[in-house]
Amino acid sequence: SPRNRRVLLRYAWLLALLNVACLPTPPPPPGSDAGQGGPVDAGWPEAGPARDAGIADVAQQDAAPLCGPQTVLFGPECPEEGCRYGDSCGETGCGTFLCAQDGTLQCFYDEANLCGGCGEVDTSAGMPGAVCGEYSCGSIVCNADQDATLCVGDHPLNICGGCSLQIDPVGLPCIDDLDCGENSACVQDPNAPLAGRFCAPGGPCSSQFDQCGTGETRCSRDGERFICFRGRAPTSCGGCDRCILYQAEMDQRFGGNYIRIGTRAIIENVQRSPSRNVLVFDPLRLGEGADALPNATVYILNEERQGFVLGTFARAADGRLPDYIESYEVPDNDFSQGTWFVSIHDSILGMISQGRLVVEEGPQDP
Repeated sequence: SPRNRRVLLRYAWLLALLNVACLPTPPPPPGSDAGQGGPVDAGWPEAGPARDAGIADVAQQDAAPLCGPQTVLFGPECPEEGCRYGDSCGETGCGTFLCAQDGTLQCFYDEANLCGGCGEVDTSAGMPGAVCGEYSCGSIVCNADQDATLCVGDHPLNICGGCSLQIDPVGLPCIDDLDCGENSACVQDPNAPLAGRFCAPGGPCSSQFDQCGTGETRCSRDGERFICFRGRAPTSCGGCDRCILYQAEMDQRFGGNYIRIGTRAIIENVQRSPSRNVLVFDPLRLGEGADALPNATVYILNEERQGFVLGTFARAADGRLPDYIESYEVPDNDFSQGTWFVSIHDSILGMISQGRLVVEEGPQDP
């Protein structure tokens, strides 16, 4: 019947579907990894992210060596065998050849330390240039290996309380305190034990210009010089009395902050043969700013601003106080002809003080 025929056709169609599903799978292509339990990768090994690079570019990258301990750089600044990774380099020799981010060999850390060497410096002794030692007469320097600092050159203070070893013992030689008067004592320079004993500051002088015994030893304000103040030999006035030739009363400027009224410049003869004239400020009255004078110079000038440079007014060094106990050599000149001035001029502030020279006659009391 028609109904039975439709049932038979349905069974035949289902049987055909079952036959197709049970067909065997075809073998993989030769050389394929299919069926080996892993996925198939058709890209380049370790190719990384996809980019616009051809096969030739990738091959060239694989062939280029990476920068590392075996890298050698050849160039005009390298030796014949080349510059190698880890070698010293640079102007200081403290640099090192290392790999840069772009894969090239470059010089890094080309900087010397504060001692001029390479590496760190042990500054436990202090920084170079600083004073050091028990007496503060030493200085901090770098050692020979340029990797540490040390203190060298410290020694006892001189007779004036400074560090100079070249201080001239102008004091009169002595055996005991009786030889030095009421204002001094007989001492020994701790830095010159073989130089003999001499009168300390405040005692009589024994310099080559003080044959009259009129001088008094004084220390410079910085403690580095021993001065025979007012010392002289027989003068052109005859005998050992003070022989003043000219003097000038110095004026006061800047409200008396530097040189004050009462300061007097004196030109005197301190030795007849050979003739020696000096200028001293006696008395010298200073204002509070005198110790801070940047650079003052003493001149003798005429009205045309021409004349003689005598020297620096304030001798300051290493942060110490300037020295105003000074004698200035004066040329053998007739200052009675024309108008002459003693001038103290500073390179920054200008004229600090000035006074007109007038003639003195005959010997004068100290």
